[in-house]
Amino acid sequence: MPSSHHQGLVWIFRDRPRLAFDLLESVFGLELPPLTAFAERRGELDRFAPSLGDTGELRPDLALSAEVDPYAPRADEVARHQATPEGAALLVEVQGRVDPQKRFRIWVYWALLAERLERATTVLIVPLNDAVARWARGLGELERPPREALLVLDRQNMPRVVSDTLARERPYFAMLSAMIHGAHGDREVFVVGMRAALAFADERRWRYASSLVSVLPETERAQIQGEMTMQERYELTEAELRSGAYHNGIAKGKLEGKLEGELEGKREVLRTIFELRGLTIDDSLNNQIRACTDPEHLDRWIARAKAAPDAAAALASLCELRPE
Repeated sequence: MPSSHHQGLVWIFRDRPRLAFDLLESVFGLELPPLTAFAERRGELDRFAPSLGDTGELRPDLALSAEVDPYAPRADEVARHQATPEGAALLVEVQGRVDPQKRFRIWVYWALLAERLERATTVLIVPLNDAVARWARGLGELERPPREALLVLDRQNMPRVVSDTLARERPYFAMLSAMIHGAHGDREVFVVGMRAALAFADERRWRYASSLVSVLPETERAQIQGEMTMQERYELTEAELRSGAYHNGIAKGKLEGKLEGELEGKREVLRTIFELRGLTIDDSLNNQIRACTDPEHLDRWIARAKAAPDAAAALASLCELRPE
């Protein structure tokens, strides 16, 4: 099952396909014609699915296309006189592990998409760690002759976005930078990317925030929290509750089991609300929070904590205490 980190990267390119083509030019130096009509085209490969075996991985993560902008100035005289100017196609594969079979399968994806769309097609691999990046960079060299249509985007070449101004102008670019660099403990880039995610006012807000939380090394979390405002810390905790890692019970690396991970996450949200509201939690109340083992009661406490006059009133008689 794809990780939250994997899915977050796929969502970025799916929601903003133009970004992938922009990277071909800005990061890899490819020359592309002026493009428009960016679209996700993975469905084009469905007709070929039976020919790809029965491994369960029958489709690439993303297949993107773009058309030549008919209204843009054209410097390419050959393309100018083509009866049907060729656009561009791009396969995006997010890769979390070294997969010897993928070396061959990736070129099957490439050939099928190029044949279907009848245009030059590039392969972009986004590895989730350095070991996979080293492996991916060598894939093209293994072919005879070496193939240059395969590109690798990782922390070696992905720009670091550290400007909130740039992040507001290009939020997907900032979140992509945070997904790639944040996984390696780059706190500055992560915080900027998280702010970009939290700036959305629709479902993208928590979708991207929860994916970003999943890439954060546990050792970096406390330090990153210290660099955020109180409101951002609360939202970071909320994002963690919505993340795939949390729902698998592993968001708190020291905890084991889905239920205990869920309980600890809710306890942290409750404490954060009290802190944001300036309400004091004494040792007795803190012990009461730790002793509560009913997630529904914790949810009620969280709801009451947002308006109660003090912490004691919020925690009044909702949970049966159990000794630790």
